[in-house]
Amino acid sequence: MRLPAIVLVTLITPGLALACPGKTASADEDVHQAVEKGQSHTSLDAAACAKKAALVGGSCSYSTGMMASRVLEQGKNFTYTGTLVPTDEVLPSQVAAPFVAGPQHVRVIANEVVESASDSESRMTWTGKLLEVEGVRYFVVTRYEKAPGQVPSEVKL
Repeated sequence: MRLPAIVLVTLITPGLALACPGKTASADEDVHQAVEKGQSHTSLDAAACAKKAALVGGSCSYSTGMMASRVLEQGKNFTYTGTLVPTDEVLPSQVAAPFVAGPQHVRVIANEVVESASDSESRMTWTGKLLEVEGVRYFVVTRYEKAPGQVPSEVKL
């Protein structure tokens, strides 16, 4: 009787570490503390899923991190100058992409870099990698800066 219980616990425990935390997981304080300490947004991990529940929502942080890694490895350089438009549309892939960039409706993955942007609605230059997967164009932001002037949005591939 003990042997099956030990085997079952041994098999289940590693799987729990990979499970999606759902809507209850949040570590907003960690990101705010890092930014308050003067940590540059370039030192944040672009492949790591955002911690704020408001950005991740009901999506899976594991799927989001895996897609971000894939986009960083296989994607093309991409720069977008403009504002990120919030969207509530949940993707079938369960990837947290709470913003749309540009007229091509590029989905911006919720990562630590996007999370550190205190005002995603300001006009900024967003730089990173872009990859289309199953008809969805994913954008992983690796850095951002305030955009000069107030000219129309532009996209550079």
